[in-house]
Amino acid sequence: MYKSKNKNARLNVRVDKQTKEEAQKIYAALGLNLSTAVNMFLAQTVINNSWPLDKSSLIPDNIDEARNDALHNHNLTQSR
Repeated sequence: MYKSKNKNARLNVRVDKQTKEEAQKIYAALGLNLSTAVNMFLAQTVINNSWPLDKSSLIPDNIDEARNDALHNHNLTQSR
């Protein structure tokens, strides 16, 4: 039996059923399972030492939500 040099850690995540099922279909079409996809996401986080996805996806579509975030100092980052 092969044993990895690195110890595996278990990660339990709660997600709504529909999101899980739709994501499973997408990743299956790519030849991946959810565990591999999550591991890829986490690996890219470590490699980048940051959020691994396009940061523009974090911008709220709703201007009222953006205004509320700004007023309450939520989800804000400093520009360089």
